[in-house]
Amino acid sequence: MIVLLIFAWVNYFIGKKSSPALTSFKRWARAGIVFNVLFLFVFKYNGFFLPEFSVFLQSIGILEPGSILEILLPVGSSFLVVQNISYLLDVSNKRLKPETDFIRFFVYILYFPKLLSGPVERARVFLPRLDAPLVFNRSLAERSAALVLTGLLRKIVFANPLFNMIPAAAFTSPQVYAGQQLVFWLLAYAFALYNDFAGYTAIIRGVSLWFGIELSPNFNLPYYSRNFTEFWTRWHISLSNWLRDYIFFPLSRSTMKHFPGRNHILNFVLPPMVTLFVSGLWHGLSWNMLVWGGLHGLYLVLERVPSLWRPSIPLDELPHWKQITGRITTFIFAALAWVPFRMDLPAALTYWKSMFVWKSPQLIALAQTITGSRLLSDWTGFNLPNPLLLVMLAAAMIFDHFEHRAGKEDFLLGSPRWVQVLLVIVLLGASLLAFFSDTTAPFVYQAF
Repeated sequence: MIVLLIFAWVNYFIGKKSSPALTSFKRWARAGIVFNVLFLFVFKYNGFFLPEFSVFLQSIGILEPGSILEILLPVGSSFLVVQNISYLLDVSNKRLKPETDFIRFFVYILYFPKLLSGPVERARVFLPRLDAPLVFNRSLAERSAALVLTGLLRKIVFANPLFNMIPAAAFTSPQVYAGQQLVFWLLAYAFALYNDFAGYTAIIRGVSLWFGIELSPNFNLPYYSRNFTEFWTRWHISLSNWLRDYIFFPLSRSTMKHFPGRNHILNFVLPPMVTLFVSGLWHGLSWNMLVWGGLHGLYLVLERVPSLWRPSIPLDELPHWKQITGRITTFIFAALAWVPFRMDLPAALTYWKSMFVWKSPQLIALAQTITGSRLLSDWTGFNLPNPLLLVMLAAAMIFDHFEHRAGKEDFLLGSPRWVQVLLVIVLLGASLLAFFSDTTAPFVYQAF
C-alpha cells in the first residue's frame, strides 16, 4: 500500500507540474512518462535484471549467497501505469486541468473496483463523475444486480469449467494429444478467457454502481466481430481505445507528416504493428507476447490491403454471407493467436503443428466404457472431445447470442423472472460444486 501511495503522490505532483500554464511543462510530462515506464519495468519486468543484481548484492555482502532478491508486484500495476500516462498526456495537451485535490486523484488511481484489472479509466472521464451527485436508487440497484449476476455466470458457470476441462499438459506437451482434441481445447480456452475477463468486468461494474459511479464497458461480444478492426473495438475496449489514442493516432500523424501519402508502406504498416507490439509488451515482456501482438498487428495490416485499390465498404452494408464469413474468419485467427498468449513460444509452435495431426477415435474403448465393461479413467484416451466441454461451449455461445439479440450487457434485467430465478439456481449450484471441488481459478487478468 505504501508503494501505491508513493506512486500516486509522484504522479499527482508531476501532473501539477505538467500544466501548460507552467514553464518546462513538456519536460515534466516526459519525466512522468519515464517514471511510469520505469515503475512497470522495476516491479513487473524485474526478472530480466534481478538475478544479475542479486549476484552483485551477494558479492558486496548485502545478500546471502544462493539467495535471490524478490520484488513484490503491486496489484494492478499495468493498469495503473497506462491510466497515469494518459492523465499526464491529457494535462500537457490541454485536454484536462491538473487535479489539485490529492484525495480525488488518489480515488481516481486506486478506486478499488477497478484496481486489480481495470477497466482503464481516463481521468477526464472518471474525475467529473466524482463531482456528480452519488445516488443509489432502484434502477441502479437492478442494473447492478444484473451485471453482477452476468459476471458471476460468465466466471463460475462458463470460464472455470472450461478452464478445468483443459489438461494442463496440453499447454506444455501438446504433441502427445490428438489434433482434434487440441482444436476443441483451443476453442474452450478462447471462450474461457473471454468469459473470465468479461465476467470480472461485469462484476466490478455492478459493484461500482453501488457507489453511483459508472465504469466504462470493457467488452462487447468480441467473437461477433466481422474483422480485426472491429475486434479491437469490442475486446478489452478501454485498453484498445487507450492504445488507439496514445499510440496509433500519434504515430499515424507522425508518419504521415514525414512520409506523405496514405498508401506509403510506413503509413500502412508501422502504426498497427507498433500499436499491437506495445499491447503485447504491456501484457508481458516475453517473446510469446510479442508474437501474439505481432500476429494481431499483421491481421490488421492484411485486412487493410484491399483498401489500397478500392474504397472500404462499411461492415453493416456488406452482404449477410460476407458478414458471417468475416465473423468465422476473425474468430479462427483470433483463437490461433491465443496459443502464444497462453504458452511459451516453443510450446506454441508445437501446439500449432500438432493441431493438424489428427488421430483415429478409439470407438471400441468408448463402447466398452458406455456398456460398463471398462472404467472411465480419462476421456482424452478416446481421442474425442469431452461431451461436457461441448455442452459448456454451446451454453456459453447461447448466452452470448441472447446478449447479442438484446444489444446490452445487462440484458438479464429485461428477462422473465423465471429465467432470472433459474440462472440464480444454476449459479448457486455451480458455486457449490466449485467450492467443494476446489477448482475455482483466479481471474486471468489479475496477473497483469
